[in-house]
Amino acid sequence: FKGDEEPEAADAQRLRELGREAYREITEKPNYDFWRRQGTMATIEWCQENSTLPTYNFREGVFDEADGISGSTMERMVVKQRGCPHCNMICGNIIEDAEGAESELDYENVAMLGSNIGIGDLRKVAVLNRMCDELGLDTISTGSAIGFAMEAAERGLLDIDITWGDYEGAKRLLEDIAYRRGEIGELLSLGVREAAERIGDGAPDFAIHVKGLECSAYDCHLCPGMALSFGTSPIGAHHKDAWVISWEISSGRRAEYIPEKADKVIEFQRIRGGMFECLVTCRLPWIELGFELDWYPRFLEAATGVSMSLDELLTLGDRVYALIRAFWVREYGGEWSRRMDYPPRRWFEEPLTKGPLKGAHLELEGYDRLLQAYYDKRGWDERGIPTRETFRRLGLESEARELERFVELH
Repeated sequence: FKGDEEPEAADAQRLRELGREAYREITEKPNYDFWRRQGTMATIEWCQENSTLPTYNFREGVFDEADGISGSTMERMVVKQRGCPHCNMICGNIIEDAEGAESELDYENVAMLGSNIGIGDLRKVAVLNRMCDELGLDTISTGSAIGFAMEAAERGLLDIDITWGDYEGAKRLLEDIAYRRGEIGELLSLGVREAAERIGDGAPDFAIHVKGLECSAYDCHLCPGMALSFGTSPIGAHHKDAWVISWEISSGRRAEYIPEKADKVIEFQRIRGGMFECLVTCRLPWIELGFELDWYPRFLEAATGVSMSLDELLTLGDRVYALIRAFWVREYGGEWSRRMDYPPRRWFEEPLTKGPLKGAHLELEGYDRLLQAYYDKRGWDERGIPTRETFRRLGLESEARELERFVELH
């Protein structure tokens, strides 16, 4: 696309009417006022209550100092809020950090730079968050890399003076990573998968990632459905496409490896990774406040003149997922296997040692059954590769022919 003029809407009057109606409806949702106060930061307390708050490099799901980094604590510190233009449910809460500067907080940032590395002072966490923003670092991956380094130092695998909860040490290491300064800064700048492989000596066992992307802030020692979301996410271990953990915990069948969990992951992937990504629209009104999905086809038609049913929009997700999976398989070729859709080893091999779920861990056999159920429902083979028939059904025949240059399709 070229140019800087505002595109003309297919039905500008209808688009304005929908905007007014939707804007009003969102403000009338039951959770709206609480959302405006805490945004995503309410998740700290929720995860602590449900033993899913990443703590000490995902060793545990509860943090003794969680109150110090909670949404309620943040609410007392907020100096202003920030959000996307014209948004009526803005999620950026800004506090004054320990150095007197403004820092915008969200759940993932605070959990990964707080509990995951043992820091329970929100203003100090806010400094690390702001440093990531200023240096162009992803907060999730940075928090994971620092947590990995702290554990590697604890085990004697890295010669670095840093311990859990070491705020000053975390600041120094964060800058080392950003500037690739020194041997350890250079190593950690490569991400935890590569760093662990180079260190060896058991380090891959506590490198928390899927396909090289560090896990976002949900411990899944007893959340097989959310572990499946991480395992099958098209970008690696991220919650953006299928945040099923809330549904899974509230279902009353949290510990079970049932096919319904594969159904729910696919449902969310179709909505979040398919429709929302293709429409380039925010998922938060729907997932956080219950804004109904049937609004989106109406907005699409008013804006573009393209009429598509909700089912047609959701089918986009299946095409997106098959296409991205084809890229993964092409790039890895003969090295590709279903093991690449597995969550971190720690969740299988190292049970939680504290909190209400003490002793809990994922079961390898159960996860493998759940993963196969996911493949079957998607029309993918036992390797996690879409079949020829699936490619044909989704209108991706030419992509299938290209992929067959690298791997045999079933």
